[in-house]
Amino acid sequence: MLARMLRIGSSLEYLAALLVALLLMLVGLPFWLALPLAATLPLAVHGVPLAIEFIVGALMDRRPVARLGPLALAAVWWRETWRAFVVFNIDQPWRAGFPERPLQHDPGRPAVLLVHGYMCNRATWRPWLLDGLPESWNVATVNLEPVFAPISRYTEVIHAAVERLRAASGAERITIVCHSMGGLAVRAYLRAHGHHAVRRVITLDTPHRGTLFAHLGRGHNARQMRRASEFVRELERDAEPLEFVCIASQHDNLIVPRDNQLLPGVEAVWFERIGHLSMTDDPAVLRKVISIVER
Repeated sequence: MLARMLRIGSSLEYLAALLVALLLMLVGLPFWLALPLAATLPLAVHGVPLAIEFIVGALMDRRPVARLGPLALAAVWWRETWRAFVVFNIDQPWRAGFPERPLQHDPGRPAVLLVHGYMCNRATWRPWLLDGLPESWNVATVNLEPVFAPISRYTEVIHAAVERLRAASGAERITIVCHSMGGLAVRAYLRAHGHHAVRRVITLDTPHRGTLFAHLGRGHNARQMRRASEFVRELERDAEPLEFVCIASQHDNLIVPRDNQLLPGVEAVWFERIGHLSMTDDPAVLRKVISIVER
């Protein structure tokens, strides 16, 4: 469903860019100048709202560690803009159907389930799956759909994926790596089905205590990610009964306040100068995830 939506959206963006190029040529701009100018339109679709997010985050987060100069902040913004373009205009709409890795029935291998975030699908993990995560791991992915459903609806999807991975790999317990909303969905899954099948959970940029920008999102799941929402408060009532590691960015553009990426009393790993989506395509974050899974 999401891939179809994004195919339509990205196709309309490309068509609009082509029309802009034609209009620029009609008013006298040469082809070699009109085309690259028009090509900035799909990037601007992501870049403009991301710039607003980074500015709001910088204004609200006054901690010294979170402060960046204009050039450094612009570099983080550009990287996140390019990553968003690749994710929403290329990978998720057009390349989400790539095959899962073959699974080996070997309980001695790490078994890892990757759970994506809001408005995403399994293609979020494409860079790490194709060139990053060790070949010796048994790795599986999942698509959380319907796209705008309550987060509790995803617990059964995650449960089925966990049991498939356990059966195929022979692992008694697995590790779950989650990005953004995926971490909340996994916490809801643990409350619905228990923690006997999970060894540890690693969350990347998850709004454990909500985020300001959830007020701008669409769907029931976005409303549940607001600060102090009933869903967030309900998850907070119980401590996590297994190993949790919260990996967070000091310069996340989407989770504001940024401390909301952490859980009380849980191991926290901070990175700097990385945007929200860029966390799923960062070599240093990847190395840290590997070291946590294999320790």
